[in-house]
Amino acid sequence: MIRRLLLTTAASAVIFSAGCRHRCCLNDPQNRPAPYRPQAPNSPFLLPPAGVPTAPTPVPAPVTGPIVPGVGPDMRNYPPPPSSNSAKPAPEVLLPDPIPGSSSRSFSPNNTGQGLLGGPAAPRTEPPLATKPETTTGLLGFVKVETGLATGRKPALDGFESLKKSGYRTVIYLHATGADVSAAKDVAEARGLKFLAIETTPEKLPESLSAFNAAVGDKASRPIYVFDDDSVRTGALWYLHFRTVDAMNDDAARVRARPLGFTNQSEEAKAFDLAIQQYLATR
Repeated sequence: MIRRLLLTTAASAVIFSAGCRHRCCLNDPQNRPAPYRPQAPNSPFLLPPAGVPTAPTPVPAPVTGPIVPGVGPDMRNYPPPPSSNSAKPAPEVLLPDPIPGSSSRSFSPNNTGQGLLGGPAAPRTEPPLATKPETTTGLLGFVKVETGLATGRKPALDGFESLKKSGYRTVIYLHATGADVSAAKDVAEARGLKFLAIETTPEKLPESLSAFNAAVGDKASRPIYVFDDDSVRTGALWYLHFRTVDAMNDDAARVRARPLGFTNQSEEAKAFDLAIQQYLATR
């Protein structure tokens, strides 16, 4: 019995001398096992482990998909909004042209006047050479066709004087075959007006139209006054001028030429109308 007790005591002493391996001893800070720590690298540069990608992180692209309510885009990818101090001037609003002689109607919020530069606009002026006489005395049937062109009946003596005072340079006489044009030529040239006579008949309509278009198309001779004895020839040639030079259709040319004498009410007018249709059919 005593021998067994001694053996048990000796075995216990050996176990305690080797150290306790039970969980109860791990609660003691002095007896806790130390964690594994790898050896520090000798190089001052830290390199990633093998197999780990080293490409730079891509910058996310701006959001271009549909906007979801309550979820806004990442504002870090967008430039800052413009400063409120750098306000751009409001665009200018261009209104229709006013009646000649009035001020400009263009508008801008920063414009304190009526013009584009913030001040009162300069009034519109007519061309240096007037296109309508101050008085139409002696100018029966005077009608302005466009800037620098007018038409009507054969002027009287005071009519030629009115044209000269109003700055006209040229008069064109559309006459019948065998008409005496010398009297009108002398009166016009005596007042410094350039005189041009064009024989105008249904039989010579193509030649008459060619000379007429060349004469009224000469900008250096403007202002020009075209006339005849009864407005039949002027109306016919103005109608063909609108068809051939201005490329108008029949309806538009008739509306434009009717106040200038274009008609088919007389026998002479009907002859011109037939010649006009034949001429246009061959073009």
